[in-house]
Amino acid sequence: MDGLEIFFETLKPTNFWDTDSSSEKDFGSGSGRYDESDWDFYRSLREPQTNTKRLTLYAGSAGQFYNRSEKNEPGGDGLSILAPTPALVRRANESGDYNDCSYVVLYRTSKGHRILFAGDSHDVTWDYILGNHEARVRNVDVLIAPHHGRASDRSYDFLNVVNPALTLFGNADSTHLSHAAYSNRGLPKITNNQAGSILIDADDDLIQVYVACQAFARKSNPQVSESLYYSGYYYWGPVQRRKTATP
Repeated sequence: MDGLEIFFETLKPTNFWDTDSSSEKDFGSGSGRYDESDWDFYRSLREPQTNTKRLTLYAGSAGQFYNRSEKNEPGGDGLSILAPTPALVRRANESGDYNDCSYVVLYRTSKGHRILFAGDSHDVTWDYILGNHEARVRNVDVLIAPHHGRASDRSYDFLNVVNPALTLFGNADSTHLSHAAYSNRGLPKITNNQAGSILIDADDDLIQVYVACQAFARKSNPQVSESLYYSGYYYWGPVQRRKTATP
């Protein structure tokens, strides 16, 4: 949740997606690595208030703008919620393992590219997704790795189906990254540790990737060019169109 309050102050979102997770943080006993003020702000968002509307959305939810148009027709912003379900949230609340009530969202661009935001999803979540949405997540174009790509004592068999053309890892200590699960499958990946900020342009037939770190971009393309428009360096990445999934 760190940075959440600044995010809301800066972008002023109208709606806030949330589940009925009962997760709490005890800042008096070992949660010092979290920002308590941001956690308090998150809790305030769950209370009735006027500036931001809390939407409790689950797998299969449909609504204007995120996967319906302004006229409430199919389309919108191409966002589909694959998880959690109310049952997954109940299970997480009972077990205390809140990773399996994390959002997993599939973004389908106007060009048909599929970008999968995996949140902190764990094994039970993926059992559900592969059992109910396998065609939609097979051979995606870009995967935002679960747990920021950290090793998390989990099964990585879901990667055999998801088989992403490119995986993005968030910031994490290099000793805690689950590189092997991806490398052993020959899956290309970029980490924020290596590349700095990463920008994906998915508005064309081929996805283009720009990174903030020039030295990293040069490892892929010695003649790297800078884009002032994207404030980064073109990364000659491996992103190719995957076979179109069933809608």
